[in-house]
Amino acid sequence: MTTHRLTTQGLRLNVSICGQGSPLLLLNGLGGLIRTFDPLRDELDDFMTITLDVPGVGKSQMPRWPIRLSRHADVIAEMLQQLGVDQVDVFGVSWGGALAQEFALRHPSMVRRLILAATTPGPVLLMKPADVMDFFRKNKNAKMRKQDSSRNSIHTLLRFGVRKDMLSVNPRTYYFQLAALIGWTSLLRLSRLPQRTLVLTGDRDPLIQAYNAHTLRRTIRRSELRLLKGEGHFFVVTSARGTAVLIREFLCRHYEDEEKAPSDHKSTLRLACSALTSVNPLVKHLPLALRP
Repeated sequence: MTTHRLTTQGLRLNVSICGQGSPLLLLNGLGGLIRTFDPLRDELDDFMTITLDVPGVGKSQMPRWPIRLSRHADVIAEMLQQLGVDQVDVFGVSWGGALAQEFALRHPSMVRRLILAATTPGPVLLMKPADVMDFFRKNKNAKMRKQDSSRNSIHTLLRFGVRKDMLSVNPRTYYFQLAALIGWTSLLRLSRLPQRTLVLTGDRDPLIQAYNAHTLRRTIRRSELRLLKGEGHFFVVTSARGTAVLIREFLCRHYEDEEKAPSDHKSTLRLACSALTSVNPLVKHLPLALRP
């Protein structure tokens, strides 16, 4: 795993690259740090996974003012250009799923396939700023009490992420990321997405209700939906292996109507698909050209 310090759109970014296979960009959720993806990256070590602390998170620079989701997308595009990556598959979870949609809409030629996990097309906020303020006020007072209305409460989700060192402990991070979503929606633009898209959602997600995933499935022309039984909002972490299997199956699948991939890209996909033989019998359904 290598770490890069880049400056894009006037902002210093902390970028992490791991592996040598086909490039897969991972976009994190609200307050998510790079290490959040460690379990998933361990399962996808045959891909070259690229992720970052988005502006305002972790070791990346905090902007002076909140920036819109469209500028976040442009930051991602410039980052990839500096890394010499022309096209990627994109996986976005929660807030990062909204960013993934915006990135694919603004820079369609840079996205081969799209995976949207536990996310929404808007125009809703993932949580209220008051919820964040209340959580960190309790945390500062060392009173992380179990008095939330249920284990599926927003405070419980935040507590889980903070205790696992997956989420930022800076309240300003959350305010800035929530501000990026104010007034944002992709609903009227999703029909323009040309990429094949996989939509993932847990049927017990308390933050992003399942109807959001069904809306994405109905609106994106070339999309499919997988509902993860018994999983909540953090299934990327709690069920990393199962999530990786779904990602790999989708990215390795061949479609006759797609343009022929360059030989180097195809070879890296073949290497990635080879891992399927040991974890899932569905590999036998892959075309001969992509089987190991």
